[in-house]
This record gives sequence, structure tokens and C-alpha cells, in this order.
Amino acid sequence: MPTNAQEDSNLVYQQGNYKLITADKSHIDAIYPFMRREDQLEVMCMGKTPEQALHNAFDTDDVTLTIVDSDDVPIAMLGVGQILDMAYIWMLGTDSVRDASYSFLKASRKITQSLTKPYGATFNYVHQENETAIKWLKFCGATFIRTIHFSNHPFYEFIITYRNK
Repeated sequence: MPTNAQEDSNLVYQQGNYKLITADKSHIDAIYPFMRREDQLEVMCMGKTPEQALHNAFDTDDVTLTIVDSDDVPIAMLGVGQILDMAYIWMLGTDSVRDASYSFLKASRKITQSLTKPYGATFNYVHQENETAIKWLKFCGATFIRTIHFSNHPFYEFIITYRNK
């Protein structure tokens, strides 16, 4: 368990009782067993288990962050990185993300823009039935560009463009 000094040095952003911190591999074990059903479906359609998806992202991201609650329990991980010349953005969380919805939503646009800025634009896919994630992505400024199928499931491809405001 990190000390308060370590946690403070890892703090990226705080909104209400929730903190965005630099991710640690130990956060994976706190998140994957409790991953939202919708997120589990998405990663399984991509041929991964929830644990594999989080490890893969952690190992390949340029930046990986964790959202923790007021008790410092990890409730979601997110990150950005590059595949060839394309930058991706992602987030996978537990059902506890719903409890953080107001604080989380308030900071989301700023955080996604900050993560996207170095690349100019980021992309990824969201399952068409993942209504909560789709609403959140729209709020964050995502543009949905086409439908694509993974494991015979429909996904929207989306892009988030950095907007210098």
C-alpha cells in the first residue's frame, strides 16, 4: 500500500472525493474482477480477458492512469498510446464508476482533452449497446465515424480531436 507521500506524488487530478493518479500494476488486480459487464463484453469481443486487456494496455500505453475513490480503492483505469501512427484512448472500470458519475463527468472533458493533446486526435471502439459509455464519449466530444464488427458484435469507431480552447 503506498504511503500518503507516494500517493500525493502520483496525483494527477482530483475532483470531489475522487482522484486520478498514475497507474500502478497492482491496480489491475483491484479492477478486473469487478469490471463492468459492458466493459467485459467489449474486451472479450477483442479476444482478451479483462485481466489481459488491462495488462496489455498498461504495458503498451504512453500514459496509464487510475481513478480511485475516497478510500483509495481503484475503480477505473484509462490511458493513451500509439499503434503505428494512430493514437488510441481507452477506459475500463468497475460498477463503482457509476457512484462517481457526477464528479467523474465534471472532469472528463478536461481529462480526455489533456490526454489527446499530444496526439491531436485519439480513437477507439465502443460496443453499440454500451449506452453509458456512448453518452460519456459524446459528452467528451467524441465523433462516431463508422460501425465495425468484432466477434460478430457491432461497435462504433470514434475519434476525439483535441480542441484548443
